[in-house]
This record gives sequence, structure tokens and C-alpha cells, in this order.
Amino acid sequence: MATKKTVKKETAPAKKTAAKPAAVKAAPKAAKAAAPKAAKAAPAKSNDPEENIRRFVKTTLATNFVKAHNGSWNHADWLNFLRELEEKGYFPIDTDRVGLVLEDKKKAFFAK
Repeated sequence: MATKKTVKKETAPAKKTAAKPAAVKAAPKAAKAAAPKAAKAAPAKSNDPEENIRRFVKTTLATNFVKAHNGSWNHADWLNFLRELEEKGYFPIDTDRVGLVLEDKKKAFFAK
């Protein structure tokens, strides 16, 4: 009976690299690839109306609303806008101040 001859493969010596922290070594690459990538960090929801108005003013939501409605909207549009703000986590919020922000954006829209 013939026996198989095994040939030992030569391997190149491993490259020396700087030591990585244990946490980095232990992190599996598959876990990094599987993690969903967030396009943009969502602002943290708050129960403070003042904080919510500050967060709202920093967005383009009001400008986009005014542009989408060509500077003119009705009560149903207004209520839909408030519902959108609630869905996006901006409630509780002072709706009178939201209205004032929209009016300021409206003035700027017509000034152009």
C-alpha cells in the first residue's frame, strides 16, 4: 500500500505591527459590518418644550414647510405640520412659537 507524502508548506514570517488594545483585538469584524449605519444622528427627544423649540429652530423643517406651501397654507396644513413634528419627537412644544417661526420663514420667503 502506498503512503501519502505530506509536504510542509512554507509560510512567510508574520509582519510585526504595533500591539492593539485587547478590546480592539477581541472585536469581531463581522459585528462591525452587521451594525446599521445611521445617516444622521437623530436629536435626542426631550420632554422640555424649551429644548424642543431650540432643537426645532436648528432644523430646516420650517423653511421646507414654507417652501413646499409657497408661503401660504391653511389650517389643515398647519395641523399636519404639527403632527409631523410630534412624530419626529419635537413634542411637547409651544405651538404658538412654532407658528411665529413659520411666519418669520414666510417673510424671508417672500423677501427673496
